[in-house]
Amino acid sequence: MRQGRYFVQEAFSSLRGNASSAAIATAAIAFTMMLFGLFLLLYFNLDAMVGALRQEIKVILYLQDGLSEKEIASLQEKLREQPGVSNVSYISKEKALDDFRQSLEGKEILLKGLGENPLPASFELTLEKTFQSSEAIQRAAQQLKTLKGIEDIQYGREWVENVNAVLEILRVGSTLIGLILGLAAVVIISSTIGLTVWSRLADIEVLRLIGATRMYIQMPFLLEGAFLGLIGGALSLLLLRLFYELAKSRLAETSGFLGNSMTLMFLPATWTMLFLAAGVGCGCAGSLISIRRFL
Repeated sequence: MRQGRYFVQEAFSSLRGNASSAAIATAAIAFTMMLFGLFLLLYFNLDAMVGALRQEIKVILYLQDGLSEKEIASLQEKLREQPGVSNVSYISKEKALDDFRQSLEGKEILLKGLGENPLPASFELTLEKTFQSSEAIQRAAQQLKTLKGIEDIQYGREWVENVNAVLEILRVGSTLIGLILGLAAVVIISSTIGLTVWSRLADIEVLRLIGATRMYIQMPFLLEGAFLGLIGGALSLLLLRLFYELAKSRLAETSGFLGNSMTLMFLPATWTMLFLAAGVGCGCAGSLISIRRFL
């Protein structure tokens, strides 16, 4: 307990003695982590947006002409039993033609003289989340095509693949940017702690002569780095929150254009804690690098 109090007092004493360099390091860490946080915010909101778009992914099964009501009901039951299918909606030939007519918006004259309804009846399938990848949909389409009474299948394969490609780029990009900015934060903290260690080399030598262990000497510097990382992480979260509230208010002003269909989300609570932990981790890593250079 007494040692812990000593370590904390030494860490704060060092910070007070190097207030200007500590402030610069903290500001640099906050700015560095804020950039990473902005990328995380972008990723989480785009992921949520893409997740909502994925809910619109439908598999359309066009039926052969001449199927009886009994055959249609039997086919519908089989589709409901297929793995990954969460909902099955039947669209009759008449309903398909009526929907097409409404989509023309005043140009119904184009249907004049059409004669017999050329549109096929169909089933519209909604898939569970785990079955919304391009590969899963393709496998499901191949299986469904073998069912008796199915004429053709449409599921927008290219659109699904593009959505998944965007998400993959975001995942890889966030990882790379996180690593680069994390290394930058470690270097900044290492340089700051290095100045402190260098200015106290005489005191450290005295501690060595009286038998202080390596860990006893290093602990105040580790705490100093952890504190710098924690404060920098907290400041970056504060700046991120301000940016989020500003973006949210601007989005609300454009409610007629986007606001009714798009909402922003802040970092989840778990990621907020991880963000602070990452700041502490970077601080400790920077301190270790600096300490091992001098001790």
